[in-house]
Amino acid sequence: MTLVVSVVALLLAAAAAAPSYSWKLTPSGWGPVRIGMNRIQVSKELQDQLEGDAFDNEGNCIELSPEREELKGIYFMFLDGKLSRISVSAPSKVATPRGIGVGASAGDVRRAYGAGLAAEEHEYLGVPAEYLTFWLKPKKAGVRFETSAESKVEIIHAGNDSIQLIEGCA
Repeated sequence: MTLVVSVVALLLAAAAAAPSYSWKLTPSGWGPVRIGMNRIQVSKELQDQLEGDAFDNEGNCIELSPEREELKGIYFMFLDGKLSRISVSAPSKVATPRGIGVGASAGDVRRAYGAGLAAEEHEYLGVPAEYLTFWLKPKKAGVRFETSAESKVEIIHAGNDSIQLIEGCA
């Protein structure tokens, strides 16, 4: 009987594994955190509370981050109560399945994502800084890399068309 209880306890602990940098950031989400979830569901999967402020007076757009120190640099954007985008910046070590994380070069991104990658001039930094966007499903599921004037990835956004938003929800 104690063996059965021990096995069940191990299975439950594995099912509720703590967030890990081994989780890959994809257009669909990060580990068990999926685009389309609500705030309560995301908090449950992260085993952490989310904190932050609304970008608008109505609370329809909010960007939150986990409280735990080891998850710093990871942000969750909710539009109309649903997770629409996950963003990572330093000091986060989260990477995409193709191995691209914060600090990678624009050349690394181009090699990893190939001809499907669209490049645009960075809104505030100008050339050579840019936005490199890869759509898995056009305007519905993608990943966007913001690069610096040194052509290094500073921020990665994954999710729906909100990955194109550059100032909060605008």
